[in-house]
Amino acid sequence: MIVPTALAVLANPSPLERLDLLLYDAIEPLVAPAPAAEPQAVIVAIDERSIAALGRWPWDRDVHGRLLDRLGEAGVAAVGMSILFTEPGAGDARLAAALARSGRVSLPVAPAEADVGHGMQALLPLPALAANAAALGHVDVELDADALARRTFHHAGLGSPRWPALAVAVAEAARPQPPGRPATPPAVGLLGAAPSRWVRDGEMLLPYPRDHDAPPVYSYIDVLHGPSLARQLAGKAVFVGAVAAGLDAGIATPSAANGHPMPAVEFHARAYQSLVSGRILGTASTGLTLAATLLLVLSAMVFRSERRAMQIPLAAGGLLLPFAASGVLLREAQIWLPPAAAAGGILAGHLLSLVLRLTDTRRSLRQAHRQADATLRAIADGVVSVDRGGDIVFMNPVAEALLGAGFAELGGQPVAPLLARFTADAPRIEELMHRCVASGRQFQLAGPLAWSRSDGARHMLTVSLTPIDSGDGGAVLAFHDVTESVASTTRLIHEATHDPLTGLPNRNLLLDRLHRAIARSARAGSVVAVLFIDLDRFKRINDGLGHHCGDLVLQDVARRLQAAVRAEDTVSRWGGDEFIVLLDGVADRHSVATIAGKILDLLDREIDSVGVRGLFLACSIGISIGPDDSKDADTLLSMADKAMYQGKTDGGRNFTFYSAEMNVWSKDRLSIESALRGALANGEFELFYQPQVALAGQRLVGLESLIRWRRPGFGLIPPDQFIPAAEESGSIRSLGEWVIHEACAQLARWSAAGLPLVPVAVNVSSRQCADMAIVGTIRDALARSRLDPRLLKIELTESTAMHKADFVAELLARVAELGVGISVDDFGTGYSSLSYLKRFPVSELKIDRSFVAGITHGGDDAAIVKGTIALAHGLGKTVVAEGVETEEQLRFLSRLGCDTAQGYLFSRPLPALELGVWLEREAAEVAQPQPDSQPAAPEPAPKSH
Repeated sequence: MIVPTALAVLANPSPLERLDLLLYDAIEPLVAPAPAAEPQAVIVAIDERSIAALGRWPWDRDVHGRLLDRLGEAGVAAVGMSILFTEPGAGDARLAAALARSGRVSLPVAPAEADVGHGMQALLPLPALAANAAALGHVDVELDADALARRTFHHAGLGSPRWPALAVAVAEAARPQPPGRPATPPAVGLLGAAPSRWVRDGEMLLPYPRDHDAPPVYSYIDVLHGPSLARQLAGKAVFVGAVAAGLDAGIATPSAANGHPMPAVEFHARAYQSLVSGRILGTASTGLTLAATLLLVLSAMVFRSERRAMQIPLAAGGLLLPFAASGVLLREAQIWLPPAAAAGGILAGHLLSLVLRLTDTRRSLRQAHRQADATLRAIADGVVSVDRGGDIVFMNPVAEALLGAGFAELGGQPVAPLLARFTADAPRIEELMHRCVASGRQFQLAGPLAWSRSDGARHMLTVSLTPIDSGDGGAVLAFHDVTESVASTTRLIHEATHDPLTGLPNRNLLLDRLHRAIARSARAGSVVAVLFIDLDRFKRINDGLGHHCGDLVLQDVARRLQAAVRAEDTVSRWGGDEFIVLLDGVADRHSVATIAGKILDLLDREIDSVGVRGLFLACSIGISIGPDDSKDADTLLSMADKAMYQGKTDGGRNFTFYSAEMNVWSKDRLSIESALRGALANGEFELFYQPQVALAGQRLVGLESLIRWRRPGFGLIPPDQFIPAAEESGSIRSLGEWVIHEACAQLARWSAAGLPLVPVAVNVSSRQCADMAIVGTIRDALARSRLDPRLLKIELTESTAMHKADFVAELLARVAELGVGISVDDFGTGYSSLSYLKRFPVSELKIDRSFVAGITHGGDDAAIVKGTIALAHGLGKTVVAEGVETEEQLRFLSRLGCDTAQGYLFSRPLPALELGVWLEREAAEVAQPQPDSQPAAPEPAPKSH
């Protein structure tokens, strides 16, 4: 419907002309480019001050001649005189001579009505003046439908468009002229003997006359008597005309405020500026306007949408489209496309479409009413409609079943007394019903209500009340059966707050109860205790007996924990093999310790629920006390966790109360882990080497490389302070690879220095033995350093060797194939299994320093060392004793046949530079053997690893 409407609008364009003119005045300033920095035209104004100085108008034309001479001397580009010289006057000869001297002055031609008959005549300058002018230019201006001037014409004239506009004539005069000037056509002062039709050609639509585009105005008298001022006009086009009241009626323009017209000279000067700046506009032809209007209307039709949310934005966009198109054409093509017809057509079309849509909507509403009635009778909710007085006016079958009677029996009765038969919440429903009708707002009863039907069936219902016609038509009560949903929600809430395996409260419920307990303790002045329980070595049960047995054990633990505490306390499963016990309202720490001891005792008993005899558990318990330790729930849990881990570090099977020192240790650990990330890249690590001396002959036979960290600001840090953090953070792998490469590189440097070489042992971690990558690392390090593989040994602990024993056996076999020696460190402190000594390609056993320290006192340590040496020699393996610090220990080991020893008796661990001195001395002693000689021991230093 939009296109026919638009065509109807176009058929009668007269009412739209004024609107299009207003739209032009509004749109053109928005899209116009910025004005030129330097104006191209100036106005020399015949104003009141000039008249006061030069006398009554008209002046002797010699005055104009002197002005033209002044302007010629100043070097202006051209002059346009907006003054008619149609009648003879004093000074004409001198003015004509000035015109001739200038050669760049254009005089005006004006159309006028003929004195007799019908037609037009042209008011021309005197022939003597016209003959000496550079050109004649018409000053014809067209008034639009609103009686305002916005345009002139490129050419106009009687019978034919023979004269250019004054602005065009000035622009042509301002251009450089070829030698010789064409003769001016003969003319008479008043051309009107044969009135004729005034003909226009080449519309020149001017931009909206903005204030900042106005040409500068200088007073006539100032320019005439001011040579310096005149020189400022050099190179510009000068328009001379009257602006004084009574001399010029002016031209009404869109910018004329309060009815003050624009002086004609300013209009022509503005036309000149628009012409030379390329801002002369044109109006689209009728054909183009019609085609563009139809295109815009069709575009508005194409971009229509049935979606309600998009209809208003698209309609608004369609209405704005003609204005946007006009603006774009005006800016880019300098063509004014009147948009009112297209906008009016689109608006009228939308309105007509809206009427048709409303008609369709009414028809749809009638159909929807019938469908709604059928739906209400088919839905599973009970629906009861009441009037403003609360009497029943409608019931669907479900409501009839809930109320135990049909509408024929209950219709017209008050609903409130009827509801009281089935639910105790009837007063609440009645109150909400009155509020719904009075306020016209929808309400819903908080929470489900219990409903007992007449047949004895019990239901859980939700009730919502919706006003009809803002309450004037009553209200609708909807009863929704949520019996199954309530039961399901109850189950879901339990599952969301309880552990599915043990049935204990989970983290969420524990945190909620802990927050409440802390708040109660603050009011009552009591104590809240958090016991963080971790089962020791529970992973072995899962790995050895399977996860099913592990689950049975966790269930058994849950029962024992519940039996150990009071009913008001909370036992929660935190995750995995970790449990939290929340003791609420206990008297003091002694009471907490008693309960913790009870838990330790209960968990230390045999587990008989998995069918395996002799299965025992142990646990470590960390305890934090609120509000003594903290008033924050998360902080209390963190403190209990730290205390539990501290207890594990101390051996486990005990309970540990949190202390502030644990938090310091945790912060230090975090600081170390953070610093470790950049330490390797920054070159902060270095290797120290501790000599290993053969007891037979007291000669150097090996070195153990020991890593040290020279941490900026902390000095030299031994490995026992950062290796655990490296293990936990995962940086131990890259650190271990660096140690292997650095040890090989140092051996190569000693070799290049001509020093004697002995094998160097490198410690490897369990993380490095988790895959085969270490084999490639060793191979690469040996290749880069070009070392004999026998100069490198790797050391691993018993626990590392026995973790995934089959894999480690294959890994060590590949290392041995490279020719690298393998040593077992800390022998006797772990599994001490003979089987792995047979399976693994081990060439050396190292007796831990804890056994060596007590060998001179007899007892178990001496027996263990003696048995280890005998076992190793029986299997063809070398024995190294660590931690030898006294001559008595050295003699004891020698008597037992120990092969090698290392310790502070011989040397503390030394940096590579100092060890180079040791090697030089060793080489010298080998060159000059001395009986009973022994490597000199440096001053003892603090023990380190």
